[in-house]
Amino acid sequence: MHISAQLQPLWLSKKTSNSCYSLREQLAWLHNADDNFKLKAIDKNQLDDKHSLLNKWLSANLSNAIELFGKKNEVNQNVAASMWLKSFNNQFFTSLTALRLKFNRVPIVQFNDIFISTPNGEKIKSLQINNNCPFVCLATDPLASESQATVVESQEKLDEAFTYLLQQIGGGLSIFFEKERLKHRPFWGSISLAVSVFFMRLTEKGLSKEVASQLALNAEHWLENIMPEIGKNLAHVRVAENNQQAILYVQRETCCMKYKIDGKKNCATCQLLSEEDRHKKILNVFLLFSAVIKT
Repeated sequence: MHISAQLQPLWLSKKTSNSCYSLREQLAWLHNADDNFKLKAIDKNQLDDKHSLLNKWLSANLSNAIELFGKKNEVNQNVAASMWLKSFNNQFFTSLTALRLKFNRVPIVQFNDIFISTPNGEKIKSLQINNNCPFVCLATDPLASESQATVVESQEKLDEAFTYLLQQIGGGLSIFFEKERLKHRPFWGSISLAVSVFFMRLTEKGLSKEVASQLALNAEHWLENIMPEIGKNLAHVRVAENNQQAILYVQRETCCMKYKIDGKKNCATCQLLSEEDRHKKILNVFLLFSAVIKT
């Protein structure tokens, strides 16, 4: 069984996904299920003047956005670049991972199919992709017969398409971030984290220990298969458990340097923490979340 099938019972939403055909409808469903999945899709002719093509925005505005972020948080260039990238990746790659594993669909996006809005100059307010861009899917996809679709015969071929997406968009982004003094390892570590965090999001309400343990193994195997060579083994899916339930969390091998901002604590995935401290931190968040759900 492919991991996408194993995950289907874990999706929670008040809306049915049966009538979600377009990329816009599918991404909207994902956002309804979990508002951490922020990526949207839009028809190009409906785009407002607050959004720019990502390729043009990167050339004209990335350096200034990172400089503004650095000044605002009193950190140097590569730290600001790392943290800005983390924000982008968590909106873009985490959402596309959800799309791949919920709807078995991989958009074939170019940089001119991605639209970004940063009204204050540095913070990303909105990321959207072209609703009409082509995509790779299985024969069971509701739009498989449309010209927009490229049908593949297996989940493995769909995974290959997802790897290609990571390589194409990640590789293009890396050129810009090299100029911002962000090295390849932390750059790809940030993308690997964003993909891996999907599993943390989907299981944050708790699982049985048995399901969590099996899912973590399958998630690790899937990540090993789909991450480009340069991004392999930079983030790992682990299990944190108490007496009743378990959740998945991410152990990352590179640092986003969030701790360098005055007053900020190490994030729960920080590789500067010991595994024991990371485990405790994740469980504390889980227990707090569980208490809020019950009230």
